[in-house]
Amino acid sequence: MFPLSGAFRTPGVATFPGVDNFENPSRSGDKRYFLETYGCQMNEYDSALVAELLAERGYSRTEDPGGADLILVNTCSVREKAEETALEKLRSIAHHRRRNPSVRMGVLGCMAENRRESILERIPEVDILLGPDHYDRLGQVLDEHAPVRKLTTALGPDIAQTYEGLFAAPPAGTTAFVAVQRGCDMKCSYCIVPTTRGPERSRPLRDVVEETRRLVHKGVVEVMLLGQTVNAYSADDGTFAELLVALDKIPGLRRVRFMSPHPRYFTEPLCRTMAGLPTVCRHIHIPLQSGSSRVLRSMRRQYSRDQFLRIVERLRTHMPDVSFTTDIIAGYPGETEAEHRETLSLMEEVKFDTAYMFAYSPRPGTLSADMQETISEPEKQARLAEIIELQRKHTYERLDSCVGNVEEILLEGASRRNGEEWIGKTTHFRKVVVHPGSDAKPGQILRARITARRGQILWGEIA
Repeated sequence: MFPLSGAFRTPGVATFPGVDNFENPSRSGDKRYFLETYGCQMNEYDSALVAELLAERGYSRTEDPGGADLILVNTCSVREKAEETALEKLRSIAHHRRRNPSVRMGVLGCMAENRRESILERIPEVDILLGPDHYDRLGQVLDEHAPVRKLTTALGPDIAQTYEGLFAAPPAGTTAFVAVQRGCDMKCSYCIVPTTRGPERSRPLRDVVEETRRLVHKGVVEVMLLGQTVNAYSADDGTFAELLVALDKIPGLRRVRFMSPHPRYFTEPLCRTMAGLPTVCRHIHIPLQSGSSRVLRSMRRQYSRDQFLRIVERLRTHMPDVSFTTDIIAGYPGETEAEHRETLSLMEEVKFDTAYMFAYSPRPGTLSADMQETISEPEKQARLAEIIELQRKHTYERLDSCVGNVEEILLEGASRRNGEEWIGKTTHFRKVVVHPGSDAKPGQILRARITARRGQILWGEIA
């Protein structure tokens, strides 16, 4: 399960910076589209894919739904809050379609698959529903010239769909997402993704390398590889380790990250390969979910507490300075107070840099949705609060340990409140504020000595 990002973020919980805005190529036409994205990094990548498809048909992007010929909302079903936020957005902009019947209005992504009837009942203005495996149908839909608009749907997983030969629009910044895998085979009990996105499929290695080369040519220096179990990637022309080796050879690519791996696929050979590649960042997102082996079995996570700790130790053996981030669910059905304490004790053993932390909420269509809830909402929130408080302590400890170190900082851009202050990040995915001088450019990598921590941000001086 991907951590949520983009237009919906959980307040008070650590999140990764996403590629929230991407530019269209220089092609433009009289037709305009509005596109808003909710959910995970994969949704953001899919929106960039849709942007490229629309640019090829002469559409240019607008941030004003009132001036758009096509209104699209790309949606997520992982969390109830993300669904409700997307539905509220659809309701708030549906009047543009009522005012101008020639406007097309579509819902893309997981909610199109999972909430079709609810969407059409609550927002009847919607006339396009496309699931995650059918974005290539959008051009055909828009070419229809029927005098009366009809509902167009393309839903259901397509086990052959990897969008081979299609590349996403490049982002405005120097970091980009690149999808290497679609769907998921894991079937964790709480996760709707296998239902909405279908079985696991890996893109051809040659496509991933070619897309990355194009991005580097546009100024990208860091890519984040996306897949539901990204380190299980296995295409006809390469494994995940071979993909990392191939990307490491691209001139101008400085950093490679990936999201979201599954712990069981961090094999000894993969860990050795990662440690030997200078572009692979010393930051690993390794989803935990629970520190209790019994709860992990109920979640169908396919590892135990002890196995998780051994995998962490394996990664630290090969990359002693690696930083870890994780996902944790509080209040899973049947979780006892003692099992909650097991999660806290595992956090104490590992000391993650940051975590995405959630109270459990059932998702219709998942196995756990049929389980009897044994924990009240106040109890869930109390457990979540304990997890958040402990993680805050560990985050501060990890950041404090960096003070005095000299780190390589990838500059992302100037601060909005002070143009002389620039935000950058280390290979460990820690944010640093520096004063790089008037000739600084996004994408530069500079060495800086860490001088202080303020909250969850480090401050440094150019070395």
